[in-house]
Amino acid sequence: MNILQMISKNDRYGAQRIFLDQVATLHAMGHNVTVVARGTEGYVTDSVRGMGLDCHGVTMKGISDVLFLRRLAKNNKIDVIHTTLDRADYLGVVLSWLTRRPVVSTMMVPRCHVGYRFMDRVIALSNKQRSLLNEKRVPRTKTLVIRPGIDVRRFSRPDAKKRENWKDKLHIDRYSSVFCHISSLLTRKGHLVSLEIVSECKKRGERPLLVFIGDPVHGEYYEALLGRSVELGIRDNIHFTGWTSEVPELLSLSHFTVLPSENEALGVVLMEGMAAGTPIIAREGEGGAELIEEYGTGFLYRPGAGVSALADQVVALLRDPAQYRALSDRCKKIAEDDFSLSRFGEKLTRVYSGVVKR
Repeated sequence: MNILQMISKNDRYGAQRIFLDQVATLHAMGHNVTVVARGTEGYVTDSVRGMGLDCHGVTMKGISDVLFLRRLAKNNKIDVIHTTLDRADYLGVVLSWLTRRPVVSTMMVPRCHVGYRFMDRVIALSNKQRSLLNEKRVPRTKTLVIRPGIDVRRFSRPDAKKRENWKDKLHIDRYSSVFCHISSLLTRKGHLVSLEIVSECKKRGERPLLVFIGDPVHGEYYEALLGRSVELGIRDNIHFTGWTSEVPELLSLSHFTVLPSENEALGVVLMEGMAAGTPIIAREGEGGAELIEEYGTGFLYRPGAGVSALADQVVALLRDPAQYRALSDRCKKIAEDDFSLSRFGEKLTRVYSGVVKR
């Protein structure tokens, strides 16, 4: 099948990571994938070219881009258009009208726009997103939930040398429990909640380490996190790594993956944490909470209840090695069975085949 993949942001965030995994998986399955990104330079374009695939950078804001894409779709005999993020979505709808090719979109953020009503299919990452689409009058027959695929093998089999390097760098042997929070340093990502969880665990006799993975490790918010850690008496219990590609190695040293974000579509890092064998903690009512509610793979942070009861649950699990191991194994098994890239590619291919036949 000839597939045109379009994305309207070219930086390094969760949506772009999912998009690149999608492109690589479909290519590995034997599909002919053409990629269009916004701009000629950036994380997405560099990564796609690194795969050896056809990648075009456009501004995504003028009639010349529309005409270029129409020619591209015709020359490459595109069967289906798949768009990611708002500007690409609207451009994809226009291109679909011009070429009479079906258009599919993945809703990466918990925000609905009118363009979804004109799609042949809209893929949501969570049931929370799908409900929002239906509330905004996108027909339920057009929507479905497909959670992203992850490289399960990479997270279940970390690099031994890199793991040892991090173990030494973080002085892991000094701690009885390790919590990993992976996200950009943005207020809505809930880093302050993670600090409170670790503080409560320390009060209960744990020697916890909280590892923050993400950028930027400077600025007002970063300084606020440092200040709060001092107030809570856990400044020596936190470490900021900045951005790193060695997340599997860090997760392999962790006991919990924490993402108490607000306004979170899903949180792929929680799925990666499961693949690494760590139980997960997510905010009640957000997309990531569905992983806990559906699979029983961790604990919910309930803002109205605070973190005290949650810390009790966490510490109780840490101090029951047999129960912890059972939950860790469960996380790994679910990730292997449900979240693999091959399963993800199969689901996408079924969607494409369905809209092409229609």
